[in-house]
Amino acid sequence: MAPVDVKKRRVAAANSKWRVYFDHVTDPRGNEVLDYLVLEAHARRPDTTTGICVLPLIDGKFVLLSCYRHALGVRRWEAPRGFIEADENPLAAALRELTEETGLNCESADMVALGCYAPEPSTMAARGALFAATNCKGALRLATDEIGLLGLRMFEPHEFVRMAAEGEIEDAGTLIAYFRFSTHMAQGRP
Repeated sequence: MAPVDVKKRRVAAANSKWRVYFDHVTDPRGNEVLDYLVLEAHARRPDTTTGICVLPLIDGKFVLLSCYRHALGVRRWEAPRGFIEADENPLAAALRELTEETGLNCESADMVALGCYAPEPSTMAARGALFAATNCKGALRLATDEIGLLGLRMFEPHEFVRMAAEGEIEDAGTLIAYFRFSTHMAQGRP
């Protein structure tokens, strides 16, 4: 028996990427929520992996985007990220987003898979696949066709750590990718 019983689901809103549902849910202890909010991607995969986050490296430096995030009203540094298209796998999406948002290219063999993370598992039916793109090539070029992308820069590892500690990097995908990649490297894995 599932720990939560969905009595009713209704669509509250939708756009080109997401559907917002209000679920009427109960549990065996008698708890009830009439409008439990669930966000689900239109392109739903069985594993619920709907997006990617890729941490690019050039000569040991991390490439981050300066992003204005409208929902929070703040500007922060983040790794490139995006949605997985219907005909893509996570690796292909990571390679595409890397090039689209930074102008950089990376060989598939130089992509380090870092697992997945759940950005907000209580509300979002979505996971993000994480990658580190090592040995990136090309000239840095900021995408101009996405709202909120403001800048692009390379950072030394100690700068990344300082920025994370001081709140200049708040994005969970970026922070988890960095942590997992650092662990990967500390274990001597290629």
